[in-house]
Amino acid sequence: MIRAFLVVAVMLASPVLATDGPVFTGFGTHTPVEHDVAIPKGMVLRHVYDVTGATPGKRNPGFETAARFINSHVGNGMALRDVAVAVVVHGSAINELTKAATYGVRNNGAANASQAMVEEMLAKGVRFVVCGQAANAMGVKKADLLPGVELAISASSAHAILQAQGYTLNPF
Repeated sequence: MIRAFLVVAVMLASPVLATDGPVFTGFGTHTPVEHDVAIPKGMVLRHVYDVTGATPGKRNPGFETAARFINSHVGNGMALRDVAVAVVVHGSAINELTKAATYGVRNNGAANASQAMVEEMLAKGVRFVVCGQAANAMGVKKADLLPGVELAISASSAHAILQAQGYTLNPF
């Protein structure tokens, strides 16, 4: 019994446990890199993506880029717990964060190609924050959003809050 406890304790304390493969499979693909810029041990990366555009019928490339950031860092040795990602969403990309019925009504019955990806990312701790000003202008209500998606007063306030929490804005 004590031996099993010690094995579990060592496994939980080991950051390697979280780095044995991609966090997301099927999206967010990355390549291994023989890098010179080492991420300091114990560093926590907090990164935010600003996503506005969408193409109905296709997964959102901005969401996929956020998943790639996670996969590439975890795949290169960081623990998942040390990679925090938020996605601030406004413009047509808001539709991709709506429930299936809402999305279908707004897109001529089409299925949301991003929904499964978003739900998996939410389950792994990625924050999706919707601009309330854009949502109101588009007629999207909080009840229309997928469970776990957050609604902010505006994209600007979401970015200000995330910046104050130590998130850096992706510059491209």
